[in-house]
Amino acid sequence: MPQPSSMQNRFDRAAESLGNVVELQPMNIRVPDQIAATNFCISGLGLTRDPYLMTGTDNMWANIGISQFHLPAGATQVVRGTTALVLPDRAALLHRLHRQRRALNGSRFAFRETETSVETTCPWGNRIRIHAPDAERFGRITLDMPYAEFDVPPGSTPGIARF
Repeated sequence: MPQPSSMQNRFDRAAESLGNVVELQPMNIRVPDQIAATNFCISGLGLTRDPYLMTGTDNMWANIGISQFHLPAGATQVVRGTTALVLPDRAALLHRLHRQRRALNGSRFAFRETETSVETTCPWGNRIRIHAPDAERFGRITLDMPYAEFDVPPGSTPGIARF
């Protein structure tokens, strides 16, 4: 039987902050309006649209580091929870979000600053919490989707634990 390499012996999975999760992607959310999605995700959050795949008007892939939002056109989908992003420049983020107020007027778009993040709501009600890079909390991440929180009804814990 082959012996594990010394590199494998030094790797401590218990020390990894995300367990054994390598990356979180994609977050799939149906949206009824690709223009509003572009105004929020690209012009507001400062994400980049995937330039090679899904470049039509019926689906958008918005890149966040190695993660993505997939935003196919369809009936509004609101995730029961909060998606977190790490973006490198809080001041630039706030400037972009302020500039999108007029374009997203009449929607559920909103944002507010907290001590530790910028809490945003997309035009359809999805919550996105944006953090600055923080080596203690997120390691070397400067642009990515580090976690998603899912709100569950009271009494759901036993079923989740069994799963």
